[in-house]
Amino acid sequence: MKYISLTYLIFFLGWCVAVVKEDFEFRKIFNKRTVLGARIFIAAMLLSGVNTYLGLNGRVSDFLNPIFYVLFLQHFALTVIAAVVLWYGEIWPAGDAKFFILCSLSLPLINPFIKTFPGYLFLSVLINIFVVASVYAVINYISEGINRVGPSDFFSEEWNGIKERFTALARAGGKKRFAFLACAVNLSMLFLFHQIFVMEFKGFLEHVMKRTDLIFFFLFFLWDRIGGIFRSRKWLYFSGIVYLIYFICGYFFFPYRLLNYLTGAVVNVFKFSVILFVGRFMIEFIMEKKDAYFVGKDELGPGMIPSTSTLLLLKQNPVFQGAFDDVFRDGFCKEHIDLLKDWLSRLNVKDPKIEVIKGRPFALWIFAGVLLMLLFNKDILRLTGIL
Repeated sequence: MKYISLTYLIFFLGWCVAVVKEDFEFRKIFNKRTVLGARIFIAAMLLSGVNTYLGLNGRVSDFLNPIFYVLFLQHFALTVIAAVVLWYGEIWPAGDAKFFILCSLSLPLINPFIKTFPGYLFLSVLINIFVVASVYAVINYISEGINRVGPSDFFSEEWNGIKERFTALARAGGKKRFAFLACAVNLSMLFLFHQIFVMEFKGFLEHVMKRTDLIFFFLFFLWDRIGGIFRSRKWLYFSGIVYLIYFICGYFFFPYRLLNYLTGAVVNVFKFSVILFVGRFMIEFIMEKKDAYFVGKDELGPGMIPSTSTLLLLKQNPVFQGAFDDVFRDGFCKEHIDLLKDWLSRLNVKDPKIEVIKGRPFALWIFAGVLLMLLFNKDILRLTGIL
């Protein structure tokens, strides 16, 4: 089995380098490259399966136990779900999602004893990917800004931008106090259920629910899609009823754990709020400023990626009747471009433009996250002792 793993590692690394090179050149991962990687992976899995069959019949001594394939199916399902979440949450395009799936699935085939397999291996890889990418992006952004205008002007400019962002968020919060209150209450209910499941239910449910970071992961990356649910008035009323039942039952059946559960829920809401604010409302906002530029109708073309503000404007515009609801990080398609050109040509504005952002090659960071996992057998947060 070690020869199969070693051979596959060599092919896998060569394929990853080719994908990264392609992504840098074209800002896109083409399907033919993904299909090639899938074929290499399937061939390695088939060889592994044959080797297992020979091992069970006493022909070889080094083989994967059949239970490995059962665990691998769990890892496969979690990896695919995570990739779909990241694509649907408009974090990365479909090509990057497919590349991540193949990379994540390859890890246990290269190292069957890799840590966090099968339940949380996908999450360890994602932590590596986004921590490394974020650190590089922030450092690169700061260094380019300092080289452009000098340290004092750069930091002064950024501080003013941050204050403007705070003011805008505070203004929005003032107008939508009920929405913020509803969001806090509904999120607290979610984490309250989480606390109860972890403490009261053993076995399978405890194993599934005990990782709070999994809830953070899905909420963070899907927030633009599902955040409105937590601001719903109906959900707030439902949460109020649940809290009433919780306090009544808690008073009679678990009075000593009543406040512990509630405190844990409130702490988790605070943690998630900080993560969401820093990750989505501040860093994403600051980084997108660097990559944003404006184009007119004659410059528009398929594959251009709308900025967050542009996409929100297009989705809320009744003229388009939901035509832009399916725009992801893959960018505009030809039908979207035709609609935009027609709309811009009819605007009573001189030389109208829309804001788009430059596509960034992300395959490198997916590859880097996988390499870190292979080299250190840990995600970077545990490697540095943060977690």
